[in-house]
Amino acid sequence: MESPLLLAAADGPGGTIRLSPEGLEALRALPAPLHVVAALGPPGGGSVFLMNQLAGAGCAFSVRYFPSLSSYAQAVPRHLRLLEEDAEDEHRLLHFILPPFVWSLCSTALAPEDENVLKAVDHKLEPALGSPPGPVTRCILTLFPEQKLFHVSDSNAEGLSRLCTYLLGCGPKTAPGGAWVGGAYLAALAERVVDAMQGDAVLRIGQLCGEAKEVAQQESGDRWQDDTNHWSDGTNFWQDDTFLESGDTSDATPQHDDIPQNSASSQHDDTDGDTTLQQEGAAWVEPPSPQPLSPMPAPVCLVYNSDSNKLSLNHTALAVLRAITQPLVVVAIAGPYRTGKSFLMNRLAEHRTGFPLGPTVQAETKGIWMWCLPHPRQPGVALVLLDTEGLADPNKGDNNNDAWIFTLALLFSSTLVYNSMHTIDQKALDELRLVTELTDYIRVRVEDANSAVEFNRIFPGFVWTVRDFTLQLQEGKRPLTEDEYLDKALSLKPGSGRKVQEYNELRRCLRDFFPCRKLFVLERPTADSNLARLEEIQEDELQPGFRKQSNAFCQYIWENAQVKVLPGGRQVTGTVLASLAEKYVATITKGEVPCVESTVTAVAQAENTAAVAAAVSEYRQGMEQDLVLPMDSRTALVDVHRHWERRAVALFLSRAFADNDRRYQCQLMQELEAAKEEFCRRNEEASEKRCRMVLQELWQDVKDSMEKGNYTAPGGAQLFQEDLGAVLDAYQWWPEKGVKADAVLEEFLRENEPLAQMLHATDAHLVMMERQREAEAAKEAAAREAEVARLKEQQRSLEEHSRQLEQRLREDQRLQLKELDRMLEHRLKEQRALLEEGYKRDAEALQLQIKQLQEEKRK
Repeated sequence: MESPLLLAAADGPGGTIRLSPEGLEALRALPAPLHVVAALGPPGGGSVFLMNQLAGAGCAFSVRYFPSLSSYAQAVPRHLRLLEEDAEDEHRLLHFILPPFVWSLCSTALAPEDENVLKAVDHKLEPALGSPPGPVTRCILTLFPEQKLFHVSDSNAEGLSRLCTYLLGCGPKTAPGGAWVGGAYLAALAERVVDAMQGDAVLRIGQLCGEAKEVAQQESGDRWQDDTNHWSDGTNFWQDDTFLESGDTSDATPQHDDIPQNSASSQHDDTDGDTTLQQEGAAWVEPPSPQPLSPMPAPVCLVYNSDSNKLSLNHTALAVLRAITQPLVVVAIAGPYRTGKSFLMNRLAEHRTGFPLGPTVQAETKGIWMWCLPHPRQPGVALVLLDTEGLADPNKGDNNNDAWIFTLALLFSSTLVYNSMHTIDQKALDELRLVTELTDYIRVRVEDANSAVEFNRIFPGFVWTVRDFTLQLQEGKRPLTEDEYLDKALSLKPGSGRKVQEYNELRRCLRDFFPCRKLFVLERPTADSNLARLEEIQEDELQPGFRKQSNAFCQYIWENAQVKVLPGGRQVTGTVLASLAEKYVATITKGEVPCVESTVTAVAQAENTAAVAAAVSEYRQGMEQDLVLPMDSRTALVDVHRHWERRAVALFLSRAFADNDRRYQCQLMQELEAAKEEFCRRNEEASEKRCRMVLQELWQDVKDSMEKGNYTAPGGAQLFQEDLGAVLDAYQWWPEKGVKADAVLEEFLRENEPLAQMLHATDAHLVMMERQREAEAAKEAAAREAEVARLKEQQRSLEEHSRQLEQRLREDQRLQLKELDRMLEHRLKEQRALLEEGYKRDAEALQLQIKQLQEEKRK
C-alpha cells in the first residue's frame, strides 16, 4: 500500500459513521496474521507523527482526515457488552477481548528521575503512576490485559525508539478464543459494528464477532485465519535507527534487548488444544515463570538519611522492587567514608558510571542506594547492588546512625562487602567495632536469647576488600594467600586477661557471625592525577594489577554470591525484599530493635494473603476464559476446574512461605471451592435460561393453535396430544441445553398441567403426568449423580492439595538440611582452626553449637 486509505469517517460532528468501500476492499485483501495498531488522542497530541514512524519511510498519514476531536470521539459508543445476562462480569470478560493499552506522553517534560522510574518498571502503567490509582486508571487496569506508559519528546529519542519497538513486538490481532484473523474478518466486523452503532443499544461484542467470523469464512473460506507455521512471533521489522545519536555507544547509555516480544500471542499457549489435556494428567503444574528483568539505567535511593539522621524509604525504589518477581542476589557494600565503595560497585554493574563518585573529601553517598540488574551469570535471577553511606564521617558524627545503616545493609543483603584502606591492622579492625554491638541492634527471635548460631543463620556471606594495598602477602619467606592473610589477622590470642579479651572480642564476633569469609586486596586503581576523574577514564588507563584484582573480585561475586533466603530456605524476590525493608525501617524509626523472626512472620502473612488472592484471581480468569456456558454436564465443568485449580495451587505455592499450619492453603481450598460452586451456579442459571428460551420457542406453535381454537374442536384432544409429543421430542434433541434440561422440563410440564385438564383431554392428561413422573425421576437421578460427583471431586481436590504441599514441604526440608550442612561444615572448620591454634577451650565451647546443629539436623 503506497499511502494510507480512509477506512471510516463521520458525517459531520456527532454524525453517523460511514465506511469507505475502497478501504474495506483493501482490508479484505490482507491475509492473516495482522498486527493492528490504533492511535487516538486530542488534536496536536502527536498520534499522526507516531503512525508515520511506525509506517516507515515513504508513507505518511495526513491530518486533513481529522479536522477536530468531535469528528471521531463523539461517535464512539458509551458501552460495550459481551453477554446479555451477566453485566456485573463485563469488565473481567472484556479484559480477554480488548488489546494492550499503550499511553504515549508526547512533548511533555518529565524529570530525569521519572524517566528512570519508567525504564525501571519496564514502562508498566500502574507502578509508574503510583498509588492509589484514580477512577480512570482503575478502569484502564481492569479493562485492558496489558497497560504501558511511554514518554516521547524532542529531547527523548530513546523513548520513541522504545515505544515503536514495543508496538511492533506485540502479538497479532486475534478473535475471541485466540485465533489469528485476517482482513476479511476485520472488514466484516467493521461493517457490523457500524450498523450496530446506528441505534442506541450497547454493542454486543460476542455476537458481532461471531457474525463477522461467519461472514469471513463464507467470503474467504479458510483464509480468514492463516496457518501459524508461516509466521515468526519473534520478528521485529522496525530497523530504523535514526533516533539514536550517531556515535553514541558509551557505557553510560547501553543498549539492551529488554522489550518483551509477542506477549499477546503467547497468552493462549497454556489453555488451547492438547496442552490442556496434557496438563490434566499431570500431578504438578509449574508456576508461571517470572518476567525478564529490564536493567535499571541508573541507581535510585532506597533508604533516605536526612540531615537530622532520620531514616525513611523511597517509594519509587520500593515500586521498582515490587515489580521484580525473580529471586534476588543482594550485594551490599559498607565501610569507612571516601574509600572507593561506589567505584567498586560500578564495576560489579559493568558500568563506568552509576553510583556517584566524588573527587573531594566530602562523602558522596547518603543513605542506601540501589541498582537492580539482570544477573550476568544466573538466568532468571536479579542482581541487586546496594551502596551504603560511609561510616565514621566526621561531618555527621553519629555512630548510632552508622550502626543502623550497617544493620540494614546486613539485613537486606545475601553478601556483604566490607571495604577499607591499606591493610588489615588494629585500626582497620577498630573501624569494624560495631560488629560487636550487633546484638544491640538485631534480635533473631522473639523470645529466645540471641546466639552466634542464630545470627549465623540470617547473616550474609562476608567479603573484605582492602584498597590501595601495597604490602607483600607473605609470612617470613612463605607466600600467603589473601584468605590466609585474613585468617591470620583474625587469629585469637591465648590468655584470659582484660586486654586479651578485648583483643579477641571483635575477632571472635567476626569468626562466629561470618564463618564464610573471603578477602581481596586491590592496589591503587590509577595514577593520583586520574583519581578525580574515575568516571571518565578508560579501562586501559587503570593499573593492570588493579584490573586483574578487581576482575577477580567481580567474578567471585557473580559466581559465588548466593540468592538471599529467609530462615527456612525461602528465596527472596523483589516483592518480599520491599516488604522486609518497610518493616525493618518502620521498626527502627519507632526507636525499636528489629526482630527477624517477627518481621519474617509479618511479611509471610502479607505475602501468603496476596498469594491466595493471586491464585484465586488466576483461577477465576482461567475459568472465565475457558468456560462456554452452559456446559453440557457438571463433569465437563469440573474438568476445566481441575486444570485451573492445579495452576492456582502451583501459583500459590510459588509465592507462599512459612505456612506450616496450612492456614492459607486451607483458605485457598475454601475460596477455590466457593468459586467452583459459583461457576456451577452460573452454569445452572445459563442452562435454565437457555432451556426456557427453547421451550418458549417450541411451544409457540401450540399457543397459536390454542388461540385459533384448534383444540376445542372435535378431535382437539388427540391433536393436542400429538403437538405436545412433537414439542417434547424436539426439546429432547435440542443441543447444548445444559445441566438443567430435565428440571426445566419438569417445571414446564407442571405449569401446563391445568391446560390438559381444562381441555378434558384425559389421554393427553395421562401422557402429561407420565412425562412429568419421568422428568422428576430423571431429575432425582441427576441430583444423586451430581452429589456423588461433588463428593468425589472434593476428595480428589483434597488429595491433590496434599500431594502438592508434601512435595513443597520436601523441597523446603531439603533446603533447610542444605543450610544446616553448610553451617555445620563452617563450624567444624572453625573448630579445627581453633584446635590447630591451640584454643582448646574455645573449641570445646564451639562443640556445643556443633552438637546443637547436629541435633537439629537429626530432627
